[in-house]
Amino acid sequence: MTAMRVALLAFILAVTASAAEEQAEMPFGGKKPGEARTDNALKLQLHWCPPGKFTMGSPADEPGRDAYEVAHPVRLTKGFWLGVTEVTQGQWEAVTGKTLRDQAALMLADEALYPFGGQQITLRAAAKAAEGDLSKAIDSVCGATAPYIPIYYVSWEDATEFCKLLTESERKAGTLPPGAHYALPTEAQWEYACRAGTKTATYAGAMKVLGENNASVLNDIAWYGGNSGVGYKGAGWTTIGWPNQAFPNKLAGPRRSGQKKGNAWGLHDMLGNVYEWVADYSAVYSEGEAVDPRGPETGHNHPYRGGSWKHYATMSRAAKSFEAPPTYRVNDVGFRVALVQD
Repeated sequence: MTAMRVALLAFILAVTASAAEEQAEMPFGGKKPGEARTDNALKLQLHWCPPGKFTMGSPADEPGRDAYEVAHPVRLTKGFWLGVTEVTQGQWEAVTGKTLRDQAALMLADEALYPFGGQQITLRAAAKAAEGDLSKAIDSVCGATAPYIPIYYVSWEDATEFCKLLTESERKAGTLPPGAHYALPTEAQWEYACRAGTKTATYAGAMKVLGENNASVLNDIAWYGGNSGVGYKGAGWTTIGWPNQAFPNKLAGPRRSGQKKGNAWGLHDMLGNVYEWVADYSAVYSEGEAVDPRGPETGHNHPYRGGSWKHYATMSRAAKSFEAPPTYRVNDVGFRVALVQD
């Protein structure tokens, strides 16, 4: 073997060893709940959610409770990292190359029919898009547009593709811990993280409903139908006619991420602002203990969680969920990412 080959081999071995050392220095787990990591190209802040047990669902006397919210014990044997806020428009564009207006165009082009108000109509009709050219229609359905506002008009398929693209780019960059990838949280992971050790309707305490859009426990932690118009500027949607607003205003829309108080694990906007897609197919809970539940293997709809800027107070509860087909795109559904073990 020539001296040059020996030197080249030594260099390759050194680089390989250095890369291995870097990977070894990026353990997957955190040391305590709420510990932060930002070792990704987006500087997306993630907080640690440790393994643990909790009661998923709600008690029979919780305001706004639905029958499917069957209270049952859940045990999560693996911890995971979860985004501190929902994915923003700036983060979305950095990973996918698409803007909010691009997402709105996809919504407007969808000819499928979805249930709204007891009817089967297109998303375009539900959004009451303006007639005329595409640009005018997009203008009419886009409100808050800024890098720090959560992305909306994203389907479950869009959100899972974002996670796939982020995983691929971070894996190439060597910033992923061994055996880890980005994904939507499961429904159980989402509720566990939202509760952050609490057992009440919200992570700030029990909910006393004073009116459809009025529950004081939400005012400091969530943008919901009662306060989402406070200080709102720019394009948005009318709130005239919304009943019993805690803080009446005329215009509202998605708000800047992270403005409201976070939970005990430092996660913000888990309730309110925009709903968040989760990974599972929709399921009806049973009363027995569930260990690392992932929902049914097949199905038609996926849950979305957390309440939104335009919905009633009782929709912003830890146990509340809705469901929709994987192509559903509306102005109050987004998502946040989890970093999980393969």
